[in-house]
Amino acid sequence: MLLALNPDLSKAYQLKEMYRTFNQNCSFEEAPAQLDSLIQAFEAADLYCYREFVDMLKNWRTEIINSFERPFDDRKQSNALAEHCNSRLRELLDVANGYANFERFRAKALFCLNNHVFYSLTNALKSKKRQGKPRGSYNKQKPAIVNLPGSTVDSMNQDFEDE
Repeated sequence: MLLALNPDLSKAYQLKEMYRTFNQNCSFEEAPAQLDSLIQAFEAADLYCYREFVDMLKNWRTEIINSFERPFDDRKQSNALAEHCNSRLRELLDVANGYANFERFRAKALFCLNNHVFYSLTNALKSKKRQGKPRGSYNKQKPAIVNLPGSTVDSMNQDFEDE
């Protein structure tokens, strides 16, 4: 009913559905021919809203075709795992307000990103402290009390002596 209002809207919807079907069901062997026919269909429609999209399909044709290779359990390749790891690392940095020692950050990141690590006390665990200059001894000096003539403390002492 909404698509019947405008023929360009109906055409745009049909092209979008063609692209979705192509993305969901196409195999690596069929991808070049189907992508070329899809590009031709988008160009023949000559819709302003799809001009940049058609240019993108042409520019990234090889990469789009290669994305249909399914080497792992008949699933398309994706960078989703890398993006997930990057977001977890960013979250770790945000929560920690930064790390001054890269070795500690690396150890913490590897521990947080690995779901199969179980913490146990072993001799292999040791601190990753930075080597810095040794601290000197700390001698706290008590402040000296100075009674100045005419001060309130000095006048109070004289009042007690006079009594």
